[in-house]
Amino acid sequence: MVHLLEANGVRLFSLPPDCLDIDAFSTINSTTSFIFLNTRKTGERGRFDAAHELGHLLLHCEHRIPHGRDSESEANDFASAFLMPRAGIIAQRLHNASTDRILSAKRKWGVSAMALTYRLHKLGLLSEWRYNQTVKELSRRGYRRGEPDSSMVRESSQLLAKVFEALRHSLKMTSGDIAAKLNIYPEELNDYVFGLVPIRIDGGREHSAPLRPELRLVHG
Repeated sequence: MVHLLEANGVRLFSLPPDCLDIDAFSTINSTTSFIFLNTRKTGERGRFDAAHELGHLLLHCEHRIPHGRDSESEANDFASAFLMPRAGIIAQRLHNASTDRILSAKRKWGVSAMALTYRLHKLGLLSEWRYNQTVKELSRRGYRRGEPDSSMVRESSQLLAKVFEALRHSLKMTSGDIAAKLNIYPEELNDYVFGLVPIRIDGGREHSAPLRPELRLVHG
């Protein structure tokens, strides 16, 4: 999803830590479209957020400023249809699908379990009762706030990675040089570019800042 947007001229950046209460947002400046994404969400939800913001850019351009629940619902419906096309969903034979079947099918589409459940209901493939029961069951299993079984790698920018690689090899610019041009610290720069700029560590080496902190299990 990120690569598709960049291939069509949209500039994508990541949100810094102090803005992570926001899922994503988009804007247009001088005819160039920008999308900013929260990098702490699962890969599935990140893809949906990117498609949601594309919906805003297409449906709510400068002639129709987005606001209120209606615009959010429209962007959600756009993202849902874009990531889960009607013909493809119907071909999967998901009529009155069980919760486990939905959890299996969501991997094919690269979306969250809740998003697929909503789409099935929207297409009339889940009755109102089945939809409500599935949402309750998914919530009980922890799928309302996240994707407990997610193994999808979070999408990142290919364009920015190539830009920074070119700057390093062609112009010999370090992360400090790039940050200095923007009057910010290298660590701050990484907050906006998916952690793709290598930063110096002891010994003069460089490494890329991680997209999220490494987690480990601690036994009490």
